[in-house]
Amino acid sequence: MVLLFLFFFPERTIKLEAEGYEARYLPDETFELHWIHSIENSEWYEVYEVNEDAFLLTNTYFETFGAGVPHDSEGAPELTEEGLVKFTVNDTYDALYLNVSKNVETTIIQNQKEYPLYEFYETNTALEMKIVNTTLIQRITGG
Repeated sequence: MVLLFLFFFPERTIKLEAEGYEARYLPDETFELHWIHSIENSEWYEVYEVNEDAFLLTNTYFETFGAGVPHDSEGAPELTEEGLVKFTVNDTYDALYLNVSKNVETTIIQNQKEYPLYEFYETNTALEMKIVNTTLIQRITGG
């Protein structure tokens, strides 16, 4: 009976969906979204927390100011020990939409585990990330 409960008990997860691919699921925990900026050719990353049914973009990190750099920060930008500029953002999103690319090495890092999205999806695949309640059986069967 307990085993059946585990299979059908809904749990909040992050669902990654792309047309033509099986859904992938991540824990509903803080994660970093990394990529190589196409113009600056340097790594950028954003930190997202999961709040209720939305993603909270807390901080953005990058090496240099240039094209696409955020212009609003809650407070003055900081310089980290690693030499990155840290912007405090605190913007909320119901879902995240991104194009995966091998060229920019789109990667999620969560709990020190890397998910190289560019190895899971073809370049230019449109990906939607959203917070959903799913059962273990749905995650196993790709539902």
